[in-house]
Amino acid sequence: MERDAWAVVAELERAGHEAYLVGGCVRDKRLGRDVYDYDITTSALPEAVQALFPHTVPTGIKHGTVSVLTDHARYEVTTFRTDGDYEDGRRPHEVVFVRSLREDLARRDFTINAMALGRDGTLHDPFGGREDLENKIICAVGDPFRRFEEDALRMLRAIRFAAQLGFVIEEETLRAITYESQSLRRISRERIRDEWQKMLLSAPDAAIPLLQQTDALRYVLSRPQTFDVRVNDPWGLGIDPWLLAGRWAADAPRDFAVRLVVVLRAVQTDSARMEKTVQDLKLSGEVKSQIRGAWQMQEYGDPRRWSAEQWRQVFYRHGYETVKRGCQAFAALEAGKTGKRDFDWERLIEEQAERQPLWSLQDLAVSGQDLLNAGVPTGPMLGKMLNRLAQLVLREPERNRREELLRELTLDEGEGG
Repeated sequence: MERDAWAVVAELERAGHEAYLVGGCVRDKRLGRDVYDYDITTSALPEAVQALFPHTVPTGIKHGTVSVLTDHARYEVTTFRTDGDYEDGRRPHEVVFVRSLREDLARRDFTINAMALGRDGTLHDPFGGREDLENKIICAVGDPFRRFEEDALRMLRAIRFAAQLGFVIEEETLRAITYESQSLRRISRERIRDEWQKMLLSAPDAAIPLLQQTDALRYVLSRPQTFDVRVNDPWGLGIDPWLLAGRWAADAPRDFAVRLVVVLRAVQTDSARMEKTVQDLKLSGEVKSQIRGAWQMQEYGDPRRWSAEQWRQVFYRHGYETVKRGCQAFAALEAGKTGKRDFDWERLIEEQAERQPLWSLQDLAVSGQDLLNAGVPTGPMLGKMLNRLAQLVLREPERNRREELLRELTLDEGEGG
């Protein structure tokens, strides 16, 4: 991907334009992190970019962005520009194309994202991004209040970068986030959800304290409960449950549903507020189902105390993935509360799954057609009898044999007669 990106830069230069790698790819290269997206900034106008490359998409041509397609990936190529007013708190109402790389870099959010790299290896860094990388600082470009007024989501991005990279937020930038956090009301729930997911999957133990400190948490999760551990210390550890939530979630598998359940359980969220949170985050139906399933599993108590039949029942009712997520959430909460992480939860789940005799009605030794042939009428009675046989097998797995189950039907008919 990097080779192709430089090839795009070279083609722009051969046509007489300036062109550079810019933003996150430059930052991550200097940090030695994997790079997944290469963005390019250029003096070429969008029409010139389209004319120069055979395969392009006008991704955001109004704002100067054209996607150049190669055999391996797509690269966003954006014309040097300055931004006008951000009337919707997200995108500038208008942009002005400029000839200066410095002017283009000046509109960006943070110094570590306002660096450009030339094909000759020259780093263009007019705002001190390299120094801030070395000192592990997240600092807004120019006036932080103005940067966050332009796009309030930048405040959550600052917190996410700080958490992911293990950086600190520069004092004035942090003060601006605290002052401007109420502006997050203007941001769509989908954009907030995406930032929250990234925080939760990367470094919730660092992100949640920053969300609390800046008062941004209330705009991420609906009506977050507050605690004064001097009078309200539900876990008896003398630590704010939100801090515990971040720590416990960080120790859980990198699964959004599992980590969100851990956070909400850690702060003593009830089912109604959990549901409100899930709805408010505008999650997909699949993710909502994952969260609700992992949440419900907590109601069954300690899986280590389940009987063999209880394991069979929960696997049959909820499925392997839901049971696994539920156990992972329970394990993270239990380890956080007790400080003990000496139990092999993965082995427990796999051992029980290997013994599972019935995952669905298709695993019964008889089919619906077998029951019809045996005289069971079609309609509700057929489903009722299949479910009755399923429960029999879940109680006594060894009875999942065709002749045994058909004999059970005969016995049932005899009792009924």
